[in-house]
Amino acid sequence: MNMNLQEQNWINLFGDISPEGIAWYGIWTRYSPKLEVITSFQGIRNLSANNNKTVITHRNNYTYADGSTKEIQWLLDKEIANQPDGIIHSGAESMRVLSFSEEAKTSICPQLKIENPFGCELFFQHQNFRTSVVVIYGENGELARFTQIREHLNSYPDQKPGANLNNISGNWVRKKQSMTPDLQVFQEPEMREIELNLTTGKNQIFFLPDGIVINVPQQLKIGEEFEILVGKMVIENKYKRMTVKYDKNGKFIQLISEVFDRKD
Repeated sequence: MNMNLQEQNWINLFGDISPEGIAWYGIWTRYSPKLEVITSFQGIRNLSANNNKTVITHRNNYTYADGSTKEIQWLLDKEIANQPDGIIHSGAESMRVLSFSEEAKTSICPQLKIENPFGCELFFQHQNFRTSVVVIYGENGELARFTQIREHLNSYPDQKPGANLNNISGNWVRKKQSMTPDLQVFQEPEMREIELNLTTGKNQIFFLPDGIVINVPQQLKIGEEFEILVGKMVIENKYKRMTVKYDKNGKFIQLISEVFDRKD
């Protein structure tokens, strides 16, 4: 059973990657917890596969504001990378990549360890546009920064970032699925005529341009359960949100993907 789940996770992530490859052209913007822009630069993520899709070549090319460039390349060998708790990326071996589908995926830390940096990257795709948000905590468990990556397939995004999200009124239909650390996926019944609530528990709320909403704790501690939520209005009247949940020992316990459609 688990091999099937592993196989499905690999296919969800890399099933559409060909030997010719695909390239996501992006603007990477780093923010402080006070939402001040730390830096912004261009990045291209290029993925290609061998003929039987068992080895993925991942190459990132960066161009910085001062004109300097950098290239990093990784190889993901399915035999080593595809594990029962997710895919190990050779660029971040303490993390796992999980995917419900091509449009809903994330890279997470399975375990909070104080004195180690901690974070996750949550992806929101709609057609040829993709946005991801990286949430990073420092070695003391304190919120350190966010990175927002706005990407377009095969060319840089041509429109400027949209406004911060403000209008969430109306009736929404929610589709929700969840995943456990062993990659099992559970589909919940569709819920109709619900209100979209952007606040959650003890978390602090942050709004970034382009309809991004982040709900995260300011401080992570062993002994307190916590969750990291990021949402995005991908097009008018469609909001996607992902939640990563941890127990009080800092262990990853659940990933949730929700899609809300406004039916006014």
